[in-house]
Amino acid sequence: MRIWLTRKKPETTPSDGKPSATEGWLHPESAQTLLAVPSRQQLIQFIRQSTALPTSLFERFWLTPLQRFAELAQLFPASENHHHAHAGGLLDHSLEAACYAARLRQSYLFPPDAAPEDQAAQSERWTTVIIYAALLHDLGKLITDIEVEDISGKRWFPWHGPLTQPYRFRYLPQRDYLRHPAAAALLLTQLLPPESLDWLAADAAALSTLLHCLNGQYQYAGLAGELVQKADRASVAFNLGGDPVKAIHRPQTSLPQQIITALRDLLAHEFRLNNPNGGSDGWLTEEALWLVSKNAADAVRGWLLRQGIDAVPQHNVRLFDEMQAHQLLIPCEDKAIWHCRIEANGGWSSELTLLRFSPSLIWEDPQQQPATFSGTVTPIAEVQNATETVIATDITVEQPSPQPEQNDTALSGEAFWQWLVRNVQAQHLEVNEPNARIHTVAGSVFLVTPGIFKLWLSACGQNVPEEYWREVQKKFQNLNLHRKQKKRPQHLALRRCRPTPLFTSEGISA
Repeated sequence: MRIWLTRKKPETTPSDGKPSATEGWLHPESAQTLLAVPSRQQLIQFIRQSTALPTSLFERFWLTPLQRFAELAQLFPASENHHHAHAGGLLDHSLEAACYAARLRQSYLFPPDAAPEDQAAQSERWTTVIIYAALLHDLGKLITDIEVEDISGKRWFPWHGPLTQPYRFRYLPQRDYLRHPAAAALLLTQLLPPESLDWLAADAAALSTLLHCLNGQYQYAGLAGELVQKADRASVAFNLGGDPVKAIHRPQTSLPQQIITALRDLLAHEFRLNNPNGGSDGWLTEEALWLVSKNAADAVRGWLLRQGIDAVPQHNVRLFDEMQAHQLLIPCEDKAIWHCRIEANGGWSSELTLLRFSPSLIWEDPQQQPATFSGTVTPIAEVQNATETVIATDITVEQPSPQPEQNDTALSGEAFWQWLVRNVQAQHLEVNEPNARIHTVAGSVFLVTPGIFKLWLSACGQNVPEEYWREVQKKFQNLNLHRKQKKRPQHLALRRCRPTPLFTSEGISA
């Protein structure tokens, strides 16, 4: 059975006098109506001030593509349960990202490494590339993530042109989150006027950068790609209540709502449920959703921090209290932790400390729930100090997992490298953030020392003297995976040929 999503029009959207859509359907709006919202006008005005294009060229090269984009974006959200999940969220997020990108671009000279006279001549072309890339980076979701049906029963695709009839949409249950960047390139000629593409094509590097960004290949887009990614992350963090450099102001989402959003996203994309042979993050029964307490708390905290939300309890017991105080979880008497025995019908069993949630908290529509666990989850007599056991294993906010084994081999340079690869690909380590130990610049990966080695030693979970980081660094250097930088004794730079398996686009994208 199809579950179609319909959303009310935002109250801030001016009416154009058209009759309301048939009940259960959305009415397509004109670009003028969609862009007349004051907050969107504010963003457009900021972008207008960020470019030196004459008014006539700005209207043809930027305002016309924006209007065409708005006609396609309509009232679609940017995501189902994550950031900008409100009606019109895709248009809001895209405009915000373009605005952040325009602001970030002002701090750099483009094209990089060009002569000053060339930079002066090509500056506006590169500004346009960066704004286009940020504006269109999520456009492909209209193709890969949602199914749109008009009132005549026909499925709509963006290449059909703007919607002309009432419509409804649903999110596709099986979505590949790597496809939507590539899909955006399919619509490029539909949005950009031929003269705009001709202008960009006059500089092969500029056009290539735009295409790389639209395909999600930011590693090939250089500094421009980094700015687009930062702009995307800033918009996401801002919407979720984080603290990026603000271009506009919106009410912050409460921490309880942020926790719910984190749980929904983790369950949709990361957590493993109902494994009959162990290794699950949780189990769904008819009565409840059970999540492994420490794993769930660490994952929620890490997810929130990656979105730029810094008002997160640093210790699990405080995070449990926050969930319990706002009735996000079902307590065991007066405590958050349940001690349960999990038994699969196939014979596997284990006793674990769990958090108990109502399934309706995560899946508002019961038909979106995954299959229930083929087995039982049974609460048993509370083990003394169960909560204290969880607290005792709670370590620093940036603690990556899994932990290395506690032996001499595990403290080798190779063990450090494997830990680094695993945790960057799993997005357990911050990259390119102010206090991060890992940064990417012009195709190279920089590790901040001694911070990265001290972090690894703390993750090992054994009482190793802090000074041992020097020994670990020497062992890592003996692997010859890095290159030395003169006059930069506090950084290690990995060879350009090595970052590929470590920093895939999945591993570092927001």
